[in-house]
Amino acid sequence: MCVCLKDIKSDKMTFSLQWHITAKCGQRCRHCYMYDSEFYNSEIENELSLEDCKLIVDDYVHTLKSWSKKGGITFTGGDPLLREDFWDLLYYTGNKQIDYMGIAGNSYCLTVETAKTLKKNGVSMYQISLDGMKDTHDSLRMPGSFEDTIRGYEVLKEAGISPMCMFTLSKYNMNELLDVIRLCAELGLAGFDFDRMIPTGNAADLKEEIIDPNEYRELLIIVNDEYNKLRKKGYKTLFGFKDNLWGLVLRKEDLMEHHSLIPDGLELTRGCLIGLAGISVLADGTVLACRRLPVKVGTLPEQSISNVFIKSNKLNEMRNFSNIEKCGLCKNADICRGCRAIAYSCSNNNYFAEDPGCWL
Repeated sequence: MCVCLKDIKSDKMTFSLQWHITAKCGQRCRHCYMYDSEFYNSEIENELSLEDCKLIVDDYVHTLKSWSKKGGITFTGGDPLLREDFWDLLYYTGNKQIDYMGIAGNSYCLTVETAKTLKKNGVSMYQISLDGMKDTHDSLRMPGSFEDTIRGYEVLKEAGISPMCMFTLSKYNMNELLDVIRLCAELGLAGFDFDRMIPTGNAADLKEEIIDPNEYRELLIIVNDEYNKLRKKGYKTLFGFKDNLWGLVLRKEDLMEHHSLIPDGLELTRGCLIGLAGISVLADGTVLACRRLPVKVGTLPEQSISNVFIKSNKLNEMRNFSNIEKCGLCKNADICRGCRAIAYSCSNNNYFAEDPGCWL
């Protein structure tokens, strides 16, 4: 969790729910944090019932109201459309007072009719990943995935849903990052962003694919130059700065300047937002502070969202950013603080360790 919106008048951050409603998926991606994680079997065997999911939706709506916050839900998985009662859950959620709903999933279940139904029920954004050009992407995910993703983007545009692309970055695919950025601009996607691979789950043995810090710094500078070139050419894609380490190479003003899709009255807040701006919920109700940080902080719906967020000892410990090694004293702490997930995965499970991608 690296970015969120903040209400300028109230100075309150939005509170988001990243909800992995199922672990079912048609792919087994090389870098996926879900497979082979300590939670995976429980997610498959103990998927929450529709009634329990409705309790969580109601609790979330109540939480936003009681905290006077804005917020939204991103349904993901696995592939959320593979959940058997997905449409029942979507209909129920779409009738609630939630500021936005998005989906992060695959393209395989997407048809124009499906996408229009999603739009009709309040879904405004749909994220599908591209992790390289055709051969590289398909090697990381599954044969044919690249072409079907492109088809999915076109379906979403036809239905009036904003198509978004996320790129998971490692040494394996870093040389194709610029190619994918250009492709997303040419396809007219609403947004593109990337973040570093976290060596957890399926990727636990891929620590050697973490990019050298100085090399990563140079890559960020090159990417920003490419963003600027594409903007000058008139492309409208919103290019993101999700990774916290952007805060070490760009001024705060530069990071905020190009986020033209931010609604009036809101502004972007950056840096690690664990314990500040939302939670992640797994298919069995396990609550994590961040999906890529495999540390349980609570269980829904047995506990309420407010109880987990306010009273979890683990979460209270994590949100004390002054404990972060080196990062806590850094002048860029307000827009960076490093990535706690990658620090945890590369340091014998210490989420206060220094970010191994930092060059300072």
